[in-house]
Amino acid sequence: MLAMIFAWAIWKRLSYLKVPVFFATLWGSWSWMQGLHPPNAAATFTPPKNEKLLSVGFANLGITTAPSLDTQDPLATWFHLEPLDIFGVVECHPDRVNQIQSWREWHTVHAEPDARGANGIAIFSMFPIDSVQISRTPNARLDHLTAIIKGPQGTLQVEVTHPCPPIPGLLHQRKSEFDHLEKAARSAEFPVLVLGDLNETPFGTAWQELLTKSELVAAQPLSVATWPSQLKGVPIPQWLGIRIDHILVSADLGFTPVEVGPRMASDHRAIKTKIWRHAQ
Repeated sequence: MLAMIFAWAIWKRLSYLKVPVFFATLWGSWSWMQGLHPPNAAATFTPPKNEKLLSVGFANLGITTAPSLDTQDPLATWFHLEPLDIFGVVECHPDRVNQIQSWREWHTVHAEPDARGANGIAIFSMFPIDSVQISRTPNARLDHLTAIIKGPQGTLQVEVTHPCPPIPGLLHQRKSEFDHLEKAARSAEFPVLVLGDLNETPFGTAWQELLTKSELVAAQPLSVATWPSQLKGVPIPQWLGIRIDHILVSADLGFTPVEVGPRMASDHRAIKTKIWRHAQ
């Protein structure tokens, strides 16, 4: 985007804009590269032979209802191409929760899904959920879900989260939510899987600090946008979007390349990957 503005400034002969936009373009390019190669980014895209992989995914459902039976549902189609073993969702309308529950024989936990607010949060698991804690940091507007799941490779600690966006008035709250996630990851007894709309792009200090302090690894690649897929019903080209929905794992988990889903009723796109536990 900065490069386009720089080209426009040259075309319009706006000399006063050329220098600042040029340096902003250099800074933006550097930030982009930093984001694509974050701390702890020892990606492992090739799973061990004969290893049981877990298919995991996340979606911000945008408080949308399930489409009627005679209407195409891009999320359902994408899901059924390769059903997920663990699926975390936020901003889930009760109708969507019921729909997703019908897709598989899940173990399910959800909290406060409603028809208007963004409070809904849920996890769907094909494996037993040993325990669940749903909490909020002080003054937070949305819940954070921690689930201990007993999978075929051992026990996982799964965090489903939705920190507030980085806007004035919410920065202190946002830091508290990130601190909560970092502490949960560092104190975990089991390998950690984070599924969330972090409202954070893979650039800059906040992203770097999150990965450094939590010692988590961002499942990659990070170059494909997840938001906004549409705004008030108007489709947005994916190349104009940004990546704010993420899957993070502890260093003892490997992952395949992240896949980003199609445009759906929500303004977010879903994401998924496969994970496995490294040999001890």
